[in-house]
Amino acid sequence: MSQLKPLPELGKVRDSHAVLFRGPIDHDAAANCYEHLRAARPTPRLDLVLATTGGPATAARRLALLLHEYTGKLTILVPHRARSSGTLLCLAAHELVLGPLAELGPLDPQIAAAGPPQPGQPAVLSAEDLRAFRAMAEDWFGVDRPEDRLQVLALVAQRVFPGTLGAFYRAERLVRGIAAELLAFQLPDAGPAAREAIVEHLVTGRHAHDDVVTRGQARALGLRVTYPDAEQEDLLWAALEGSTE
Repeated sequence: MSQLKPLPELGKVRDSHAVLFRGPIDHDAAANCYEHLRAARPTPRLDLVLATTGGPATAARRLALLLHEYTGKLTILVPHRARSSGTLLCLAAHELVLGPLAELGPLDPQIAAAGPPQPGQPAVLSAEDLRAFRAMAEDWFGVDRPEDRLQVLALVAQRVFPGTLGAFYRAERLVRGIAAELLAFQLPDAGPAAREAIVEHLVTGRHAHDDVVTRGQARALGLRVTYPDAEQEDLLWAALEGSTE
């Protein structure tokens, strides 16, 4: 279950209403935050210190839209990890404040096995893992003829239920759509092509789901990233050390 904790000292330093969100971004996250936001009332500046390994993309979208209902400027501060749908939530911030150890990550959707995995099969599979199979066949073994590509597709369909393949396709389209929607909050003046390039990189441009996007890489990618000063960095780290998973 996620943890929500006010951070008055950080808020005083940053002239904002600051709160820590730590834990999974699940379908209860928005409701949990709503209770706090409703009591605190709308504020000109809302700082969300985020520590999460993710959750459903739809839960991150719902939380992002709720946060924007209660502030004119949303800043998300990441002292350490904001992975998977945590990165998706970060796209909705008007500004990102990333500490030296901050980690964002890829947005490639994953689907877990319905039951215990068969021997030699992973418990969780990424959409990019499936896409990489075709790329591997072409790059490593020269499979490039149309009839050979059909054989590759048939082989995949034998190992992965076709309905599951469709679910991967729909999940990737969903993540892309949410990412583009939320990124418009952060980069309202950027053209659709520029925003799409960021989404494309986060969905397909990393080589593993647990790959790390550092704060320098996030800035180079075009996200609106600033770095905390020494005092804020100390307060962000203290907020993590003073909370529990």
